[in-house]
Amino acid sequence: MLVEHRFTKDLMATACHYSPIVPQSREQLLGYALWLGFEYEFGAAIHLLCPQLEHMVRLQLKDVGAITSNLDNDGIESECGLSTLMELPEAHELFGEDLTFRLKSIFTDSLGFNLRNEVAHGLLDDNFARSVGSIYAWWMVLKLVIRSIALGSNQSQ
Repeated sequence: MLVEHRFTKDLMATACHYSPIVPQSREQLLGYALWLGFEYEFGAAIHLLCPQLEHMVRLQLKDVGAITSNLDNDGIESECGLSTLMELPEAHELFGEDLTFRLKSIFTDSLGFNLRNEVAHGLLDDNFARSVGSIYAWWMVLKLVIRSIALGSNQSQ
């Protein structure tokens, strides 16, 4: 694709702007992350994509009425992490079994690539940043964004 086409930061930000699954005020950040993948900078892309994907998932679950936060004993509310969000029954209903499995395998499952944990805890090294898991994660988010534009809805499947 890169031989025949030029993918700019502006193009990716515009795609994110028109994508119903990309939250408002996240278009530039997510567009930049997607552009980084076209520049073969998958480590930097993954560091941006993991928390942005988690936020997208959280907002979509909230939109269907899922409870995405917890209150501790002191009444302090904290958001659930992606692992917890992906276990909600609403996640399976919203994303379907296939996408739920892929998101868990790539981002949260310790038997998979567990990219969210690797990024969040500073465990992602140079080799893992260029691994098939990182590249697949970038491609999967790109596909979700573009597909949501084509479908014209916030359905990620």
